[in-house]
Amino acid sequence: MATITEIAELAGVSIGTVDRVLHNRGYVKAETRERVEKACEELQYEPNRVAQGLAVRKKKLKFLFMIPKTQYSPFFIPVRESAEKKAKSLEAYAATTDIIEYPDSAAEEAELIKTLKKSIGEYDGVCITGTVSPINDLIIAEQKKRDIPLVFYNSRLDGVEHLAYVGCDYIASGRLAAGLTAMAGGDDAKICFFTEYDSIKESATERIRGFSNEMSSRYPDMELLGRWSISLDREENKRSVKEMFVKYPETNVVYVINPRDYDICRLIAAEDTDHKIRIITNDLVAVQYEMFHKGLITATICQEPEKQGKLSLEILFNYLAYGTVPKKVNYTELSIHIEQNL
Repeated sequence: MATITEIAELAGVSIGTVDRVLHNRGYVKAETRERVEKACEELQYEPNRVAQGLAVRKKKLKFLFMIPKTQYSPFFIPVRESAEKKAKSLEAYAATTDIIEYPDSAAEEAELIKTLKKSIGEYDGVCITGTVSPINDLIIAEQKKRDIPLVFYNSRLDGVEHLAYVGCDYIASGRLAAGLTAMAGGDDAKICFFTEYDSIKESATERIRGFSNEMSSRYPDMELLGRWSISLDREENKRSVKEMFVKYPETNVVYVINPRDYDICRLIAAEDTDHKIRIITNDLVAVQYEMFHKGLITATICQEPEKQGKLSLEILFNYLAYGTVPKKVNYTELSIHIEQNL
């Protein structure tokens, strides 16, 4: 196996520089780092993981993993479970993870901001969603100040520097939804959209873009009739559904993009006395199984939520522990579920 001395000679640098590159500590010019990494590859250098493990434990890494409340977004239940499982496994390396929910009230938000202002400097890396919120503003400000690695999962924020993204290719998801719509409602389907826009905009806007592009190029006879926001207020959602049926009685497919708790599907089915509407959704959580069996949902598009929790923390750990630079974009795999393959 190649030695550090051999790597230094081939790269034309000092042993100390090789050590800094291999253990990701101290500043090394990008071109110098590339020379060292190329020398490692040519010499087929394999790091001593036992020694690295001991060194990692001495670092006592600490991560922050922010997550939406699962009460309103059940999609994040498996995300949280996989993040908790990964965090538990990292304890063997003396790495700790604080998993904290985004607040849903002004009082909770003020309290969390107060707490984070005191503790944010303790974290070596963070995982967040692309939620527009004062909490993320605080975290991003700290990230810029200390240049700590940040991993986005599920969604991103434009203009924010980050180590990696783990999540859905929403444009591809939207295109897939258009194909399912053609299968469910025909190439001339009459469609309405329902989605939650408030917290995570990327997943809605990109899916709509993918759907619209596919509709224009493959299904020109399809018609998008209207779109409505899904509120936390059930009565408001009822009014939106009734409005759809009054304004667009010809609707035969509804694409529920960001569904919150999926109650919107029940409201649509309750008004659809002729049972002519097919509902396409995203993701798969416990409440949907009964909806599938009752015929409320025709198909849903899944995006590996477990991977979003696990891989996000794994990327942070490997980067800080071993200097492993991840892929910038890590898309999860899309899959389609209907009642027959649940």
